[in-house]
Amino acid sequence: MMSDQTMRDDDALAGEGGQPSTIILSDAVDHVHQMPEQWLRARVRGWLERIESPDLAFWVGTYTADGRWIFCSSNADTWAPKPYRQEYAMNVCRYINKQCSMGGAWLVGWIRGGREFYLLYKDADGDLQIPIECDKPFIVLQKYTVFDWENHCQAALGVYSEHKRALEMSNSQQVKVAQGERTSPQHLDSVPRVNIL
Repeated sequence: MMSDQTMRDDDALAGEGGQPSTIILSDAVDHVHQMPEQWLRARVRGWLERIESPDLAFWVGTYTADGRWIFCSSNADTWAPKPYRQEYAMNVCRYINKQCSMGGAWLVGWIRGGREFYLLYKDADGDLQIPIECDKPFIVLQKYTVFDWENHCQAALGVYSEHKRALEMSNSQQVKVAQGERTSPQHLDSVPRVNIL
């Protein structure tokens, strides 16, 4: 179990039973994206544990095409940020998936012990593509509206599109990892990263 030193002071470990890994919303989210749930789930925990938040707490989720909130977190799904941080992430996730999913889907949450707000784009094939990280304190971060995040996501998708064009990747050159294709060590190195200053 992770110590409190790995998390922001305003976050703590969830209670004994933790929380369920799926939350069903009473008001369904209309047309957020059409990504199959198994592709949404593919490789997320491994990506967070090995690449984005090694040995630190994380909580990242998204809405399924039928409007259910699904997430994964550290400590076998028992760690969670404070409810107001969860609500912030869920609101951002709902909005950006409606406005700029471009055939894929965005996952949103908190990584590195709750220190960083995190958005991750999975393309239409279900592969991890664009991470956006923001390490501003929540008191600053909460001033960012869903419209601000939409602008960041649109800009990141633009960078990603340019990156793909520059590589002139044909369908036969693209790797569909979430669908079972193998990747090369260079695959992760070629992903553009976006940091919010």
